Amino acid sequence: MRVSDAERQQVAEVLRDAAAEGRITLDELDERLEAAFNAKTYADFEPITADLPGAPGAAAAEPVPAVGADRSADRLRPQDVMVIRSDGDTFSRKGRWQVPRRIEVRNRYGGTRLDFREADIPHDRVEVHLEVSWGGAEVILPEQATAEVDVDTSWLGSLKVDADAIPRPPAPHFVITGTCHGGTLQVGHRRPFSWSSLFGV
Repeated sequence: MRVSDAERQQVAEVLRDAAAEGRITLDELDERLEAAFNAKTYADFEPITADLPGAPGAAAAEPVPAVGADRSADRLRPQDVMVIRSDGDTFSRKGRWQVPRRIEVRNRYGGTRLDFREADIPHDRVEVHLEVSWGGAEVILPEQATAEVDVDTSWLGSLKVDADAIPRPPAPHFVITGTCHGGTLQVGHRRPFSWSSLFGV
C-alpha cells in the first residue's frame, strides 16, 4: 500500500526522537530521513525503523484521519522542512527568503547565522533546531517576533537571549531547540543603528 506525506512525517518524528535519545547518530539520522521521505510503500519503512522502539510499523498502516479531524492537519510535510548540514564551515542566510515551518541546522565547529528580518514568514510559528556545538551561531529575529528557547548549553556552552518568550500574535513566534556545547548562541533582535541609542537617549 502506498504511503502518504503525513505517514512519512510520522516516521521522521520517530527518527528525530531516536537521534535525540542517542539511539542513532546524526549521520544515520540524515540517511534515514532521506529514505523516509523517498518511501513509496509501507515496506520501505521497515528497514528504516526496524531497530528502533516505537517504530510505527503497525501504526503507519492505520488510516490517517482527514485534515481537520485532529492534529494531523498540523503535521509537517517534507517541503515544510529546511535541513542545513555545513559542519566546520560558515553558513549564513539573510535578505529575502522564504521561511519554512521548520529549520534544522547541524554545523558543529562552524559558524551559523540565520537572519529573519527581511524574510517572508507565512507561518505564525517557526521551529528552529540547532546543533551548533563547538562553534558559534546567531539567530536574528524580525521586529516584534518572540522566541521560546530551549537549548542545551552544558559543557561550557554560552547562550544569550534578547527576546520575549510569550507569543504576541500576529507577530511570528519562534521555538528554538538543540545543543550548543562549547560554543556560543545568540537569539534576539538587532535593531537599526541610531545615534540616540548609542548615547542611551
